[in-house]
Amino acid sequence: VLAVAPERKDVPAPTVEALRAAVSRAESAEVTAWTDVLAGRALVEKPPPPGAVASRRTIPEVGVTVLTLSNGVEVWLKPTDFKNDQVLITSYALGGSSLAAPADFHEATLVPALVGVGGMGDLSPVDLSKLLSGKIAQMAPQVSAYTHGTSGQASPRDIETALQLNYLAFTSPNLTPDAFELMKRRLAGLLENQAQNPRAVFRERVELVNTSNHYSASALTVADVQALDLEALRRFYTSRFANAADFTVFIVGAFDIAIVTPLLEQWVASLPSTGTPSSTFRDMGIRFPAALVTEEVKKGREPASQTVMSYFADAGLDELEMHRARAAASLLSIRLRDILREELGGTYGVNVAYQNALPQPNYGAMMVQFGSAPENVDKLVGAVNKEVERLKGEGPSPEDVAKVQELERRDLETATRENQYWLGSLQTTHTLRWDAAGIARRGERIEKLSPAVLHEAFKKYFPANRRTVVTLKPEVTQ
Repeated sequence: VLAVAPERKDVPAPTVEALRAAVSRAESAEVTAWTDVLAGRALVEKPPPPGAVASRRTIPEVGVTVLTLSNGVEVWLKPTDFKNDQVLITSYALGGSSLAAPADFHEATLVPALVGVGGMGDLSPVDLSKLLSGKIAQMAPQVSAYTHGTSGQASPRDIETALQLNYLAFTSPNLTPDAFELMKRRLAGLLENQAQNPRAVFRERVELVNTSNHYSASALTVADVQALDLEALRRFYTSRFANAADFTVFIVGAFDIAIVTPLLEQWVASLPSTGTPSSTFRDMGIRFPAALVTEEVKKGREPASQTVMSYFADAGLDELEMHRARAAASLLSIRLRDILREELGGTYGVNVAYQNALPQPNYGAMMVQFGSAPENVDKLVGAVNKEVERLKGEGPSPEDVAKVQELERRDLETATRENQYWLGSLQTTHTLRWDAAGIARRGERIEKLSPAVLHEAFKKYFPANRRTVVTLKPEVTQ
């Protein structure tokens, strides 16, 4: 018998006598023979009456068939031959945690975690794993800031099982007190040492600074977990998944539309619905700071720093503007790798990315991130500012733009052979009301990039008077 215990005064190590007593208790314990209570149990005990396909249309440019079901759910179907064993399935509606009151925000974000602990359809996660033995199928609820829905995948032969799980996620999640208490215990254990993690503290501070200290950016704490309200969780889940007509379903992968259609009629067209969409998101009031903000986070003892420089960059919901913003970020990333890593030798890596909060307009940021020695932070921040100002003044060279175009061409060629790319692209176009046929023309916008176009992007999306600089430094300099 081997015992392992923490070296703490308040947690004494077990004695030899205590271990022997535990072994004796185990040897004398009465064990009831196990019986399989799930034998013959169906995943959905009472299948609902099926609905029907009310209408259909096609988007031939991207090989998509769109079905409108009798309960108002719209289903986008994109068969592919990229992977013969993969089918990706998602559903989404506008709303998400933005619809929760600030006091209930944590409850809204933890809905998926509670279902993950409690299971669905009166089946625990262990029971579900037993019933799904030998199958490749999963579906789970998802909640983000402005959308909510379900997400999962299946092998082609297990699509019906995935749709059954989706049906259970909508109609019978196990939001029980026992599951709630288990979730709280697990969360408390995970969060117990979070406040001592320098990188976790740093990430939270960056989010708080860049959202002007918005409540949605505050990290969950042990105290928050103890104050959670099960009824608030239930209310949010019930209200968000009550009307199936709010949702659009996307299925991408190796499947046959003729085979999938009756499964959709059985398990999706039968979901409870008012027949009319009613859910939308709410502007939570997240705003980027209106001036220059500089902060240092002193945490930990490791002699290493992390820096995030963010510039206000709102490209709106315009597809071409968003592409130009991402192209400018890519170009700056290439330039800074050459300057910070190769020329100055001050960092092992630097990354630049454009981030926004779709479908919410009026918020976006260009974010430059790099690690360095604490004594090099000011020098590298200065180098970043110098290069940004140079690109705003002179504009990029044709050679730099050509590098970005070649990188985008290669990435696009690879991405269009991946199911995840098509799933994300189709959902994005639907969410932002773009023309889905434009996905097939994305190569054209790459060719339209030019030094003049990206020069304007740099002038627009890197304002010197509206940016933040947050740096993590050790508490004790070594």
